[in-house]
Amino acid sequence: MPARGYLPLRQVIDPPNMHQSARLSFEIALFSDRIGRSPGSRVDCLMMSFVRAGRWLRWSLPLLAFTGFFLLGWILLQRFDEDARRLEQVRTGEVATTFAVAVEKVLERALTANRTLAVMVYQGHGQVPDFPALAHFLLPLYKGAYAFSLAPEGIIRQIEPLDRNLIVRDHDLLEFYDRKQVLAALDPAAPRLQFTGPFTLIQGPLGAIGMLPVFLPDSNGTPRFWGYTVVTLVLPEALEDANLPAIEAQGYAYALSGLDAETGERRVLLRSPGDLVDGLCRDVRIGTTVWNLCVAPLHATAADARHYFEFGLILLGSGSVAWLMHALLSLRQRRAELLRQALIDPLTGLANRRLMLRRLEQAEQRSHRQGKRFALALLDLDGFKGVNDRFGHAQGDRVLITVAQRLLGKVRGSDTLARLGGDEFVLIMEDLSGRPECRMILDRVIAAVREPIALEGGSAQVRASVGVILCEDASDTDSDSLLRAADAAMYHAKHLGKDRYVFADEFEAPVQDSAWGSCPRPQAP
Repeated sequence: MPARGYLPLRQVIDPPNMHQSARLSFEIALFSDRIGRSPGSRVDCLMMSFVRAGRWLRWSLPLLAFTGFFLLGWILLQRFDEDARRLEQVRTGEVATTFAVAVEKVLERALTANRTLAVMVYQGHGQVPDFPALAHFLLPLYKGAYAFSLAPEGIIRQIEPLDRNLIVRDHDLLEFYDRKQVLAALDPAAPRLQFTGPFTLIQGPLGAIGMLPVFLPDSNGTPRFWGYTVVTLVLPEALEDANLPAIEAQGYAYALSGLDAETGERRVLLRSPGDLVDGLCRDVRIGTTVWNLCVAPLHATAADARHYFEFGLILLGSGSVAWLMHALLSLRQRRAELLRQALIDPLTGLANRRLMLRRLEQAEQRSHRQGKRFALALLDLDGFKGVNDRFGHAQGDRVLITVAQRLLGKVRGSDTLARLGGDEFVLIMEDLSGRPECRMILDRVIAAVREPIALEGGSAQVRASVGVILCEDASDTDSDSLLRAADAAMYHAKHLGKDRYVFADEFEAPVQDSAWGSCPRPQAP
């Protein structure tokens, strides 16, 4: 029986080479068995041929056998090693993508302070007389926040804490830019956060800043540019919650870098002690700024040594069919393990992002062919960051494992449960009879997450905000649109008080081109 929540891997990926290697091992064993059961007359004739051939044949035949087995083993090992390296690259890419998303989310969370400051400006109609007290209250809530600033007309007039940032007070943020051109490019209807970094701050440390343009209505109600709210982050402290050292714990070296906004040189923000050789890089996007997170296996040198060791074994034991079969089986097992790692989250044992996207595509295809309903639920744990801060990342991982086990016990055997990354999970529910059945499953999920979790040093409790999209015919819907719609519903659930689920068709999403553009809104039966 397959484990609840996902199917056996052979039903998901079935590379043709796997069957070929199995047939090859069988054919070698069958060939050896036939030689052992040959009629005596044929063996005698063969021995007589050896005698007549003389000394040259007695030496050449073993040499030919040695050469043939050696070439066969070498070619097969090269082929399996190539497959193993390709699968290792897939796994490395998954690790890089997961942690690149984690860095993006950490920075996005820190830069929400810009909007908090903007609310103060709106409420005070451009004046925030109690800004020092409010800033001192907010600063400890954002890890890595170095300073909060208000910059009317682009000139920093208020900044906290003032003692270590006095040098930048009255600094013109647009000093080296064409002010009219910059202001003309701003959109009052949709102000966009501007992120710049890394670079050496005027105050001294390495950091980055986020600037949010603020517009206030004039006497006629027309939006007018007021200035910027500015959040200054110090690096790499602001990235601590991304937990990049966990990459090394999984057997990979890493380096996070970005182009210096002032010099244009590449600055390394965080890296592991191990050498980064032939790493795979993923973009970390914050606004228009792009950083790079590169990841490479730590055991690359060990893999090369094993490669030469296997060459030596083939050279010494090329005449042994048994050893060749053992090598093939070992490599096949290694390849199967890499296949599993490429599709399964190593922490929770759930399907990972790659397998989840494939299952979602399959659900869409089945829905189109058979006309059956399916639902996509995006689940985010509320309070998980507090657990990490209080108990540490090791206990945070234990919370994720416990939540995953509980969820597996509450979903159906035909459902797919996956970890999207960080504290986000995805549940794909197929063959639904209607909205009531979907609600029943989600009620069990919400209740399971809500139960307290025993940890070393105390107990913790997390809750879940879930966004759900229910589809009857997803013929023209792509996976990204479904995920965006579920993500918007999940954030709406957070705004409603968390610990609940919200269907995407039960509120007006801010983005009009959501997945409902091509996935019809199902009606409650």
